[in-house]
Amino acid sequence: MSRRGVDLRFNTELKEIISDENGRVKAVVASTGEELACQFVGLTPGVSPNIDFLKDTDLETEEGIVVNQFLETNQTDVYSIGDCAQFSKPLAGRKKIEQVWYTGRIMGETVAQTICGNKLAYKPGHWFNSAKFFDIEYQTYGCVNSMLQEGESNFYWEHKGGEMCMHFVFDKSSRKFLGLNTFGIRIRHEVMNRHLDSDATIEKVMEQLKDANFDPEFYRVYEDKIVAKFNKEQKTNISVKKRSWKRILGAG
Repeated sequence: MSRRGVDLRFNTELKEIISDENGRVKAVVASTGEELACQFVGLTPGVSPNIDFLKDTDLETEEGIVVNQFLETNQTDVYSIGDCAQFSKPLAGRKKIEQVWYTGRIMGETVAQTICGNKLAYKPGHWFNSAKFFDIEYQTYGCVNSMLQEGESNFYWEHKGGEMCMHFVFDKSSRKFLGLNTFGIRIRHEVMNRHLDSDATIEKVMEQLKDANFDPEFYRVYEDKIVAKFNKEQKTNISVKKRSWKRILGAG
């Protein structure tokens, strides 16, 4: 962020917004007492479903519009999907309100099947998210919590430039691959999803790491360095297999 012109202030927070004679912001005061001149203030408290207009209806609402596994509300033939839907019983490992685009798409497809006579329950599969941090892409596959859970282990690799990294989480005893955070390296969704579906070990994920790379041509690749560090830390002797288009396309 600093390299992209952002002046970061740590260990402090917003205390006061100061306006000018016209009621427009002219400065903010930090909890340290420092006053910073500005012309615009942006606050990011998170996402909250805008459902106030439904409060006096017969729909059951809490933070969002309450739905079951079929995205049905408490009213017959009324459904709720997207970031305003709140599951009465969230799926294991997932939140009661899912506010990412791909889950909204799956919800839409699910309800479309139901209203066309093929009643389906919502099954989003493994957690996935992808976005950009300035010009750097990041992705999450599976369960990668901010802190390791009981029985979990992890492996972390970071490029010396500080703008690429990969963080793998796996079961300590079974070695089952649980999830991945990647920053600055684009990964194929279908490859990681297949590893999660098949309960692949972290060793198999490392072995087939080249298959997962989805960066454009002429980008530098780092799979050999990543696996070399993994071998050193985990005391293994994995060789990275050459890219297999058969595996990438799901034929093997």
